[in-house]
This record gives sequence, C-alpha cells and structure tokens, in this order.
Amino acid sequence: MNPGITNVYITTSHRFSRLVVDSTKPLNFSVIKNTPKNYEIILDGPLIMAPDTIKVFDGLVNTIEVTEKHQKSVIAVYLKKPCTFQVKLEGQVPARLIVLFDRSFIKNLLNNRVFLIDPGHGGKDLGYKGYINLLEKNVVMDIANYLKQELILYGAQAVMTREKDIVLSLNERINTAILLEAEMVISLHVNWDKNIGVRGAKGTYFGEPGKILCEAILEEMKKKSKLQNLGVDEATKLWKIPESHYLKKIPYACIKVCTISNPIEEGWLRSPVFKKGLADAMVNGIVNYYLGNKKD
Repeated sequence: MNPGITNVYITTSHRFSRLVVDSTKPLNFSVIKNTPKNYEIILDGPLIMAPDTIKVFDGLVNTIEVTEKHQKSVIAVYLKKPCTFQVKLEGQVPARLIVLFDRSFIKNLLNNRVFLIDPGHGGKDLGYKGYINLLEKNVVMDIANYLKQELILYGAQAVMTREKDIVLSLNERINTAILLEAEMVISLHVNWDKNIGVRGAKGTYFGEPGKILCEAILEEMKKKSKLQNLGVDEATKLWKIPESHYLKKIPYACIKVCTISNPIEEGWLRSPVFKKGLADAMVNGIVNYYLGNKKD
C-alpha cells in the first residue's frame, strides 16, 4: 500500500467535535484559517481514500471536504460558529491526527435553562399506528428520552411530562410547564397521512417564538436525517387560546418527527440510531433558536 491518508471522520461528544485523520506514515501538516468558520488542514502525502464531502451537522461542524492537490491532502472544515481547537498527534506508523473543536458555546447557551419535553399520547391513548404496527406513543417516548439525555449533558434542566406509559390530559401537560416555569416546550408526535406515499416531518406552534423554534428544528432534522420538511402551521387554527396564554409567551413547538403511515419512515423509526439522530437534530435546532434570539 502506498503511504497516505486512509480515513477521515468525526465523532461528537458534548465537549468536542473530534476530527480524526488516519495515515499510513508520519504526518506533517499545517492548519490555515481562511475565515473564522473555515479551516484547511494541509497534510503531506496523497489520499488513499477517495475524495469525499462528509455531511456532519453536529451543531458545530457542518461539513468536511477531503480533496487532494499537488500530492498533498487537503481537509476543509466548515463550522457553524467560530471556536477554539486543539491538535494532537498519535503514533508514527500508522499515524493519527486529532483536532478537537470546542463545543462549549452550546453549554453556555443551554446551561441551567428549563426545558419541558412532552412525549404525546401514552397508556390507552396509542396515537397513530404504522402499517407494521409501530405505535406513536412508544416512538415519541424513545425520542424524548434521547432528547432529555442530550440536553442534560449540556447542563440544561430537562423534564418530561411523562416518564411512563400513562395517559395525560392536555391541561395536565400545560400545567406541568407552568409549574416548572419552563423556558421552552417541545411536544413530540408523528405525522400520519392516508396517502402512503407522503413522507417527512412537520410542526405546529403557538406564537412567533414557537414558529421560529419549529422552523429551526425542522431545518436541522432535514440536514441531519434527510427528512423532507413539510412545513409548519399555527396550532391556534385548531385550538383557540388567548394572546395572554402561557404557551404563547414561550417558544412552544410540536414536532411531528416522521410520517409513520409511510412504510419506509416507519422502518426508520424502529432504529435507535435514527431516533437518537432526531434528538441530536432537535438540540441543534434549539441552539439555533437561541443563537438567533440572543439578547446579550
């Protein structure tokens, strides 16, 4: 095997986006800052792997482009937000370059905020059912648990309206938000359509903050999970509430995470990896909401 770059990939934790470059020989490299959100890592030696564009969308790293120019490997990193980074080298033959991009801005945005996560339905209220008998109440509970875990990792106070398979009334769910003085409410449901070919996610909201939040989450779900964005609707078209209502004062988003009546998307909803990805995308959308509405 000729010496060169064999692999480039990203792993993500709540502290770092970790870029890893594997090589069959010792690595000589330089890092060029093109803009505050775009870096190029230039490495001596050609690519063994094929050139690639890696779509990450982990809340900090958007994409990575891996190319070869003049017998050198070029890794371009495109970030959502400027950040600091650390570089580590491991080994000689084979060698590994690790670049740690700092994700602390996310914790700074979410730390100590109070979120209410509302998995829809429960108990005898099954919600919608897929053609292969997947139940909405179970799907949204799984996603809610992933979302809660992610928010807590970033220092947030995340509470669920139900932790078990029980029935809750709409008033009980709203009263929980009021009691907690939640800063944001994320309600989780699935979409269903009599047309089996309809696919995608949609959202409903109360008030302008909720609309912005809904749109931010759906856009991140589209990037992360390649779900079609079916758009958002104002919930008050179906349920009239006064302007002074609590849910109009805070960002409230009801996210219909997939179309369970579509057999392909019902299959996706059986995957823990896919459901975890949806929760990650929701966190990204929440972060985008706060970045866009930052008052300091």
